[in-house]
Amino acid sequence: MNTMVPVSRRDTFAPPVDRSRRYSRHVRVLRWTFRRDGDESVVCELALTGEDREYELRAPAEWNPTGVSVERFDDALTAFQRHAMIERQLLDLGWTLDGFESERVTVH
Repeated sequence: MNTMVPVSRRDTFAPPVDRSRRYSRHVRVLRWTFRRDGDESVVCELALTGEDREYELRAPAEWNPTGVSVERFDDALTAFQRHAMIERQLLDLGWTLDGFESERVTVH
């Protein structure tokens, strides 16, 4: 004799995925390090913001044509163009690119 056992929907399906922002996620940070005279260094970083809406460029204010240390851009091309301006300034003044890193960091 066949017996049927009732099964609730909760027993047959996995619980819904919680897509809230309370869990950690990762973003990619690009980092350029420039050196001059052995002991001086300048670090520039470019990454998406935690909301993935803007690109954030961090560089010492004295090397940024805008005079600020953090700038946000709506698109990657404009952010890379600003970075290229800063890099050109540094290279013209005798700085050299000492290192480039691409690092995955956790955003909480």
